[in-house]
Amino acid sequence: AWIGYGGAVVYTRDSKLPESLKPRLRKAAQKVNFDFDKDFEITDNSCKALEKGEEVVLREKFAGKMAIQTEKQLQQQAVVARTAATNSVRTEVGVAEKAFVTIEAKAVQFEKELVKDIEKVEKEFVKDVVKVEEEIEKEEKEIFGGVKSFLSNFIVFVKH
Repeated sequence: AWIGYGGAVVYTRDSKLPESLKPRLRKAAQKVNFDFDKDFEITDNSCKALEKGEEVVLREKFAGKMAIQTEKQLQQQAVVARTAATNSVRTEVGVAEKAFVTIEAKAVQFEKELVKDIEKVEKEFVKDVVKVEEEIEKEEKEIFGGVKSFLSNFIVFVKH
């Protein structure tokens, strides 16, 4: 039983407690040290005819309850929408963060490859410079060797 019914409820198909059940109920109550007529209350669950104006009051109460219920439903829907929006933003932020990490990793990889390429170009450049210097030295030797030879021969010629 729930609060307000004094701890016992008898369910019947009739709106009023049938008189034929009362003797059995008195005996059952007596077995547990209760007086059925003093300790229990018989409620009237029959549908009564509404008095004049009562219908309007009941409709107003119903409309008020419906308005409150609708407001609560709107509040719940707003909370659901807010939660969905928050989850969507969190998801998008997570995707953006992952993309940033990927881009950063690729940038670091590109930078490493660029450094390697620059080092290769520098090595090739140094080789080319060394070759050019060697050719210049060779040509200098040929030129100065020829000049030396010419001067030696000229000196020998002049002395004679």
